[in-house]
Amino acid sequence: MSSATVCFGAGNLGRRVARAVHPVMFCDNNASLWHTSVEGIPVDSPKVAIEHHPDATFVVAIWHPSRTETMLDRVRHLKALGAKYVVPFYALFREYKELLPNLFWQVPEYYSVHTQEIKRAKAVLDPKGQAEFDRQMQLRMGDSSNQTLDPAPQYFPSDLIHLTQHEAFIDCGAYDGDTIEDFRRLTGDQFDRIVGFEPDPASFKALSSAVDGNPKISVRPYATDSESRTVRFDAGGTGAHISAAGTYAIQTITLDEALDGIKPTYIKFDIEGSEPDALEGGRTTILTHRPRLAVCVYHAPHHLWGIPLQLHELMPDSLLTLRSYCADGFDCVCYCIPR
Repeated sequence: MSSATVCFGAGNLGRRVARAVHPVMFCDNNASLWHTSVEGIPVDSPKVAIEHHPDATFVVAIWHPSRTETMLDRVRHLKALGAKYVVPFYALFREYKELLPNLFWQVPEYYSVHTQEIKRAKAVLDPKGQAEFDRQMQLRMGDSSNQTLDPAPQYFPSDLIHLTQHEAFIDCGAYDGDTIEDFRRLTGDQFDRIVGFEPDPASFKALSSAVDGNPKISVRPYATDSESRTVRFDAGGTGAHISAAGTYAIQTITLDEALDGIKPTYIKFDIEGSEPDALEGGRTTILTHRPRLAVCVYHAPHHLWGIPLQLHELMPDSLLTLRSYCADGFDCVCYCIPR
């Protein structure tokens, strides 16, 4: 990098990057931040930042779920404005390891330690899943140029998930009811049962309102886990997760306990890194009823290969595949469809 650095993005990630690289300024597309400062560092528009520091290295520190804007788009935007040197935040990992961990990101050397597991996981996927697996590995090595986003509604690709009027849908990580809303729309609101689990207090309140008192839908303020226990929880919308530093105490529950007497046909897991534990806590239910499964694999580096291998061990005679729904690694889902 050049001697001067500018962070493009003054949000949580930008501030984290700034503590490592000590930029001369932030730039941001949010005009309400212009002519202010964040943690003592001035903020202005990208255009102004490039005018003031034409030879600086601009670090793109914007990373969030998007179906339309990629990291490459942000890099091109700065270069079109005249920035000479632009790098994504993950180009800094070797030099600034304090930026890790961050969801699935790790230094490239990490993956060489897991070569055999990576090969075994790719082998259990169908051809389309293997192609997506390769793209995800390419991204983790720092190359975001070859991405394919599935246009279908997340969790409901029509070539894999064929919904009937007799579904028992289990939503682990139900958030504010967005996936349940998609499920109800796609089934014409005809189904046997929905059970949603959401431990974040604010999200659970929104979820409870969204289900509008339908007697076939029950929502529970628990996190699904490998055992029933009380844990600390870091609340905060889409990124809420179990954390020793969390400000809330919440109750976890196993699916085997929670679904006693229920025969699930489809279970979705988007629980911010607790997916392997929740699968283990539902082992008996899954083995007994063989539901279709959709499991997010982007919350930790090893989930990309560890979760397909875990699903293959649970139901070895199933179709396993991967689909991605947002750019830059977000919302990558492993589907397990029993044959």
